[in-house]
Amino acid sequence: MPYYEDFEMGQKEYSCRRTITDGMATVLIDVGGFTADQFNDKITAEKTPLGWRSIPGRLGFALMGGLVERMGIFETKGSGMLVGCDKLVWKKPLMVGDTVQLVWEVTEMRKTSNPRWGLVINTETLTNQNDEVIITVEIAHLFEYKKNQ
Repeated sequence: MPYYEDFEMGQKEYSCRRTITDGMATVLIDVGGFTADQFNDKITAEKTPLGWRSIPGRLGFALMGGLVERMGIFETKGSGMLVGCDKLVWKKPLMVGDTVQLVWEVTEMRKTSNPRWGLVINTETLTNQNDEVIITVEIAHLFEYKKNQ
């Protein structure tokens, strides 16, 4: 994990893109234990208001975490921990065939009452191939200072 001082307000990073294949969707839906027909049965899904097989929203949020990991921004020497998420909003359904990308931006940084840790809040936005927003969320991490404050 990086140190608190390794971040800057407004810092913005972009993930690689990833296409959601039918095979990937099937494995994720199975591993997640999602049993609703609209996720598992194309014929039933076509009769829903969406008209197609969608990906469960909770899986979209999990995919966001994987895209952040692939960005490599947490691969340094410091200590850090995820402490929360807030304002998680699904703006549009994620579907098989979408190619997604994540934008990660530091929106708040502040000291905590513990001189060892600083708080970094970032906004994550998942978009599809048409630059439509799929999911947004605010993520909070505690990161160790390089030196105690």
